[in-house]
Amino acid sequence: MSQINRVLLAESSQEHRERIKYLLELDPLFEVVAETDCGRDAISLAASLKPELALVAIELHDMKGTQTIQEMKKMNPQMLIVLQAENADVEHFFEALKSGAQGYLLKSLHPASFHEYLRSLLIEDATLPRELGYQILKQFVTENIPHGEQPILSVMETAVLRNLCRGFNIEEIADRLVIPENKVKLILNDILFKLKLKNRTQLVTYAADNGIFMSKVSSKKKK
Repeated sequence: MSQINRVLLAESSQEHRERIKYLLELDPLFEVVAETDCGRDAISLAASLKPELALVAIELHDMKGTQTIQEMKKMNPQMLIVLQAENADVEHFFEALKSGAQGYLLKSLHPASFHEYLRSLLIEDATLPRELGYQILKQFVTENIPHGEQPILSVMETAVLRNLCRGFNIEEIADRLVIPENKVKLILNDILFKLKLKNRTQLVTYAADNGIFMSKVSSKKKK
C-alpha cells in the first residue's frame, strides 16, 4: 500500500472540496489529480486519467452522484469509488453500493478517521461509518420482513457481525468481546467463507438484504 493513489474529487460544494483536498494532501498515500463539481466532467476525467480512487458527492451540479458513479465504473472498472454524504442514510448507502461504489464516507468525519477509512478501503478492510451502522441495525430490529433460510451463524459470529454493522473496527470489536484482534479477523473470514462473500462491504449488504440479524444463532445440543 506504499504506492501513491491518484484521487479524483467530484463535489458540488467548493468548501467541502477544498476541505477534502486539504485532508488528502496531508496523507502521502494520496494525490489529488483532478477535481470537478459536475458529473459529466467526472466521468470524462475518470476515463482519461484513470485514477485509483474517486470521491463523489451525492448531488453534483448536473446529475446525481449514484448516476455519475455508474458511468464512471463503465469508463474505469478498477477504480475505487466512495460516495460522500452529509448524513448517514441507509437508502443512499445501498444506492451507492448498487451503483458500483466501494465505500460511503461522511463529510463530517474526523480527519484521523477520514485517513484511516480510505487507507482501510485500499486493502478491503474498511468498516461502516458508525452513525450509518446504527441506522442499519435499527432497520433490522424494527422491520419484520420475512426472509428465506440463511446460513446459521454461531453466537460469536453473530456478535462480531452485529458490532461490525454498528461501525466498530477490528480493535474495538476485540475490546467489546474481550477476544484477541486476530480472533476477530479469523471469525470475519469464516463468516465471509460461510456466506460466500468477498469483503466486509458485501457482508453488510448481504446482512441488510437477508435479515441476518433476525435469524437464529446455532447452539450445541446438550447430550
